[in-house]
Amino acid sequence: MIGASAGVGRALCEALAARGTALLLVARDAQDLDALAAHLRLVHGVEVRRVAADASVPSVCVQQIAAAASQFGEIDGLYFPIGASQPDDLGLLNAQDTLRIVNSNLTVVMAVTAHLLPQLLQQKRARIVGFGSIAAVRGRRANVVYSAAKRGLESYFESLRHLTVGAGVLVQFFRLGYVETQQSFGKRLLFPIVSPARVADYVMANADNDIGAVFFPRFWAGVALAISRLPWRIFKKLNF
Repeated sequence: MIGASAGVGRALCEALAARGTALLLVARDAQDLDALAAHLRLVHGVEVRRVAADASVPSVCVQQIAAAASQFGEIDGLYFPIGASQPDDLGLLNAQDTLRIVNSNLTVVMAVTAHLLPQLLQQKRARIVGFGSIAAVRGRRANVVYSAAKRGLESYFESLRHLTVGAGVLVQFFRLGYVETQQSFGKRLLFPIVSPARVADYVMANADNDIGAVFFPRFWAGVALAISRLPWRIFKKLNF
């Protein structure tokens, strides 16, 4: 679980542990990971290991995950509820901040998957789950780098799904709308916010379904279609 300690990642850990799934947790904050791991062991009685790693440095992150995975046993699922953004992502970020966002949302996912995919292909059944954003539907003046990274992530999962046809690896991509997180706290938003637990429930309910890429909640599919079809003369006047 890459991005395990908060939001959707934490909710997914709870849902998987409740099913008796052993977990390898990856996030940046070691203290948060220790607390989560202890909770999951106590409540659900599952094996839990953790890796404190910085996703914005993919090469180091992959090395740390690889070392932990080699001691963990069989890996039959990869979940990537990871993301990073910042409020001043308005097209003027410096190189360091740009790379941090791209690496945390896209590069680390590709690097970790590439390293562990051979092992997943050896399993009778495996699952790779990615999480996108409604922000990737159409580029705009806000979240410039974040949106581009998430659009790249969706393309990667599209390729990954094609690559693994017939290999017993279920590749899924969930395009999320507004989720209840620290970033959305206190904001007045046009559409409803869903809890991380609802996202996790939906992901788990589709554990065996070859759904490809879907919006959640589903009404976002209509919103995305409307946004993508707006004529430029109208879209360019919008401030969102």
